[in-house]
Amino acid sequence: MSSCRVVLLIGLALLLSLALYVERGYAEVVFTYATGQTTSTADPAYHRDETESMDIVNLYDPLLYPQKGGAPKPHVAESWDVSADGLTWTFHLRKGIKFHDGSELTAEDVVFSMDRELRLGKGYSWLWATALKPGSTKALDRHTVQFRLNAPYGPFIATLIQFFIVNKKVVLAHKEAGDYGEFGDYGVRYLSRHDAGSGPFILESVIPDTRRIYRRFPGYWQRWKPNQVDKVVIEIVPEPATMKTLLKAGKIDMSDQWKDREWFESARNMEGVTVQEDPNNQLYLIHINNKKPPLDNINVRKAILHAFDYRTAVEVIFGNAKRARGPVPVGLAGHNDKVKVYETDLAKAKEYMKKAGVKPKRKFIYSYTTAGVNEKMGLLLQSNLAEIGIDVELKPNTWATLVQMVSKPETTPDFFPVFHTAKYPSPDGHTYLMYHPNAWGTYMSASWYQNPEMSRLMEEARKTADTEKRYELYKKAQEIVVNDAASLWIANPMHRIAYRNRVKGYTFT
Repeated sequence: MSSCRVVLLIGLALLLSLALYVERGYAEVVFTYATGQTTSTADPAYHRDETESMDIVNLYDPLLYPQKGGAPKPHVAESWDVSADGLTWTFHLRKGIKFHDGSELTAEDVVFSMDRELRLGKGYSWLWATALKPGSTKALDRHTVQFRLNAPYGPFIATLIQFFIVNKKVVLAHKEAGDYGEFGDYGVRYLSRHDAGSGPFILESVIPDTRRIYRRFPGYWQRWKPNQVDKVVIEIVPEPATMKTLLKAGKIDMSDQWKDREWFESARNMEGVTVQEDPNNQLYLIHINNKKPPLDNINVRKAILHAFDYRTAVEVIFGNAKRARGPVPVGLAGHNDKVKVYETDLAKAKEYMKKAGVKPKRKFIYSYTTAGVNEKMGLLLQSNLAEIGIDVELKPNTWATLVQMVSKPETTPDFFPVFHTAKYPSPDGHTYLMYHPNAWGTYMSASWYQNPEMSRLMEEARKTADTEKRYELYKKAQEIVVNDAASLWIANPMHRIAYRNRVKGYTFT
């Protein structure tokens, strides 16, 4: 295999691949990764955030694979054709890919996996829910599968890096009673703690909120090289100080990215540790719950955006970050560099509060995970908004709890900070995914913003085959959402990761 995957999907993101050639003095090569985030499932129909996606990309194979600076490349599908009307996509599958039980991955498994995604309606199913329905995917023969879209869908190829194939036989063998007729629960309970994939690793064991272990799959179709990883240990380490101690002592090989600048500066001074920085198609924003009065008032939101201290956030708290210009990261194709940028202007902020005609009498809740910059950003927001009469209370919580809270507007906090990295190579993920009502209910869409004209533009963009025309529609949509002050867009941060020098060949995509 060309590289050991141990791949992380960042915040919901492009793929970060690790090619690990670990120099150790004993037979079994073990790679230990520490993260502060917990997960609730290892099911590819449910994964949503980086830590869940880290399981999925190691245990399963996607139909297509992302590549740096370009369109997705062949993976399970080695080639494909599209009809003149853009509705019929035919994929020719690679022969000889083995699932972990030794059976061959076939077109029937691809059909089953897509129908399962659509029927369960979780995770990234929204990517295909408006373009496909159960039964729209057909196996033409053992290694040829056809998707028949109900309307042209411009980002379709880009989205398939998030479509992972499950073993139909294994899923059905472990189904339990459920809501899906002959399919029972579709194997959901089983796949929360086991895998049915063909990826480079097999899920060996899970201790919820503590540890997950992968074991190398010897029959992986890309093949292995000497000294690549035999075993991966994912340690859940909530406390940054503890993670730093473990890294310094050599008890872990790599940290997650969810640490503040000071943490990485300290790690950089450790003997035998490398801190690597890379430009990243990532957005750090604070969602503003547009459904909760008085935040449903555009003038209150504009007051907030003008009261915020961007310089301190970008230069001091993040360090070496770019100031965000709207929801689409500056380096991502389709970004509109002409969108309005809100500058810190306390006088203007007070004018907007006066124009809004409201005097907030309640506390506004900023709910966050303690990972990385979130607490410092909350303290900055609290200080800034006090200047315009908005009292902000900080409430830390676990990521799993926050994901549940933001599934409904009534339980979503007033302010909710999020890292949102590109999930596929298209501005669609930072427009439709964040601001179309069809995508509501995720941590990425927790602003609960709604504007019929922007929704129409995003729907039209998805149906537009021509890339440049599609990007123009997304750019117009960006102008609308920025003018409506839907969220507080702060930074496009650098990606930072710390690892022991025994880890070789690491690259960030």
